[in-house]
Amino acid sequence: MSTATVHHAYNDVVATYYDLDPQGIIGRSLDRGILQLRQEGLLDPGVELRILDIGMGTGLFLGKFAAQASGRIAPYGVDLAENMLEVARRRLPDLVAVAGDASDLDAHFPGIQFDCICTHFVTGFVSMRVLAPQIARRLKPGGYWSLIGGTKAAYAALQSKGNSGLLRRLAGAGDRRMDDRVLNPADLREVEATMDAHGIEVRRGETFEPELAFEDFEAFMDFGHRGGWLTPLIEEMGLHKAGPLKRWLIDRLAFPVKDSHNIVVALGRKR
Repeated sequence: MSTATVHHAYNDVVATYYDLDPQGIIGRSLDRGILQLRQEGLLDPGVELRILDIGMGTGLFLGKFAAQASGRIAPYGVDLAENMLEVARRRLPDLVAVAGDASDLDAHFPGIQFDCICTHFVTGFVSMRVLAPQIARRLKPGGYWSLIGGTKAAYAALQSKGNSGLLRRLAGAGDRRMDDRVLNPADLREVEATMDAHGIEVRRGETFEPELAFEDFEAFMDFGHRGGWLTPLIEEMGLHKAGPLKRWLIDRLAFPVKDSHNIVVALGRKR
């Protein structure tokens, strides 16, 4: 999936809607990430952190972290979407942020090392194998990598329905499949192995499987398109342009759907 496709999706479609967090999956996942950091003592009084959020979006995580931290943090961020960064800068007046590609971390903030680097919901577009060596170089010894992201086991019910030939034609999917376009790891074990291969020991890890409910096509689009979860794929298929008849047919054939996400929440420490 091209950088231009991802940029358009999040800059022009999702930026003004992202913080509404349909079905609350983003907020609950980020809270689990903050709990892991708290358990490692990173929110304790007297702790000073230079923290970088790669693919920071609207700054939700850094805002939550800053509100709960008892110590002092210096927040940095990178995001592809300028409109996302505008929201983040309003949320965090002391934020140092740049618009750029998460896959090219070496180009951002040269010469600076960080106590904590976050990659939250970016591994769908930038592989862990691309991120891991760059993050390992930019972490201080003993620094932390907070990773939150979907796995290939996500949306099992939607993926099953998507195998229907008629639905694929209606949706404009063609030969597109989620696994071909989303670079997420398979599971927590792959996350642990990738971090370990780059000198980062996973201190805490879990798989979060929140339930999802889509009463109809509109509820799915609220979550998947405007909410940011599947925006580039939906735009690539042209599903967001479906007319009334196509929407009615998809409603009758595919919905309602009860499903679940599959999200790894992991915290690694550089040896």
